[in-house]
Amino acid sequence: MKFTKFAAGIAAAALLALTAVSAGAETTEAEPAGYVAFTAVKSTIGQGFTVEPVSVPFYEGEKGIDVVKRAAEIQYSESDYGPYITGFADNGDEEIILPDEIAAVVSETTGRTAEGYLSSMDYTAESGWSYFVNGEYAMVGIGDYEPADGDVLEFRFSVYGYGADLGVDNSSWGGAAALNTQPDFSKLIKLCAAEPESTRESVEFTSAMEVLAEWGATQEDVDAAVQLLSDEARTVVDYDETVVESDDDPVSDAASEEASEDKASPETGVEGMAVILGAAVLACGALALSKRK
Repeated sequence: MKFTKFAAGIAAAALLALTAVSAGAETTEAEPAGYVAFTAVKSTIGQGFTVEPVSVPFYEGEKGIDVVKRAAEIQYSESDYGPYITGFADNGDEEIILPDEIAAVVSETTGRTAEGYLSSMDYTAESGWSYFVNGEYAMVGIGDYEPADGDVLEFRFSVYGYGADLGVDNSSWGGAAALNTQPDFSKLIKLCAAEPESTRESVEFTSAMEVLAEWGATQEDVDAAVQLLSDEARTVVDYDETVVESDDDPVSDAASEEASEDKASPETGVEGMAVILGAAVLACGALALSKRK
């Protein structure tokens, strides 16, 4: 009698465990409210990207600062106007090369203020990070910006005139006039962020990234890069033959997909657990019968 009760208890526990596993398999994380194309560029010091274009999810109720934190390692400070991003993680091993127009108005440069970061006050007393949304200079703090699906969030490092080297005209309040006319990079950033990994060796993608990383790029340069990257007739460079052979192996691919599905599928996990728990219940029942005999 004791063994029968014991077996029944095990069976009940097994069923409860199976129910819990099944419920967990059906539970999913909140779906993103949308995606933002993000990048951080340091072309004013001749170093290209701190963060290359990437598509970043955001969730209901989040602000711009949440998007940036998800996309990069940053340093920021709180102010009366909300959070202000002071630095992006950046190794800083490269030599800075100021474009001629910037070098003409920046008499001397210093070093970095924080190891491992590209930060405000690096190189000049007027340096810092400015940001643009959909190609337009942002007029609100990053903590107040509310992302929308399809937005382009673009951070750029300035070393002169608090953004004057990014096309921002500060002369109305006694600051520096804009050194250049900043192109609208938003379409190109979005295309680069969405580019599949398999075609990031293409001539078009490489050229587009060079335009994004060039301080002196014109709107014509940007528009031409957008046209090339949008063109269906894309020229892709050849990959290493061994890689191509491996990718074309149907047996290898099928086996890899099957193994991946077996490991990752929530249904497979539940079925596997059911088999184990079922076996435990049957074993307990057999044990109880043998004892009764």
